[in-house]
Amino acid sequence: MKVYVYEKEVDGQKFYYCHIGAERHGRPTYTMWVSKSLLKQDEQGRLYLEFPVTGCDVRQGKKEHTLILKGGDLNLYYFTIECGYRGESHIDEIITEEPDQTQSFYFYEYQSETGSLGISQGALILTPAKKIKIKWHRSGRLYGKPDSGITILYEDGRVESVEGIEEEDLAELQEEVEKEV
Repeated sequence: MKVYVYEKEVDGQKFYYCHIGAERHGRPTYTMWVSKSLLKQDEQGRLYLEFPVTGCDVRQGKKEHTLILKGGDLNLYYFTIECGYRGESHIDEIITEEPDQTQSFYFYEYQSETGSLGISQGALILTPAKKIKIKWHRSGRLYGKPDSGITILYEDGRVESVEGIEEEDLAELQEEVEKEV
């Protein structure tokens, strides 16, 4: 996933930032300042941040809704689950191999100015893990989409989704497949 960054110049020095989330009237949940070394450039010369970001670290700024993304030895994943029409989506659980070293920054994306058309939940997940598993559910008019599922995000950018299935059923399926091999 690509997130294009904005540029701000102060005293001849350039700083880069992006907005995470879109709450009431389009107000971002977080303003994330980004180290230039983590940015990539497209064919038109625009700078962007590509998720998952490897070799990074995030720290909270002095203000509550400010994040600073700089070089480090962790991975930063971006995940959002789309809500149903006039509904909501929620991240139920984030499962990693190293839960004590995992940090999550939750945000919302309103589908309209005040959220009356739906509110989707998302998260930035900072962890040393090479893959993470996310359990989620959603409500509203789904038009055939499942109301719950599990999504697995990998460090190399792959995404696997198992929708409309519970964790216990997934474990049972894995056992059955392993028996056949």
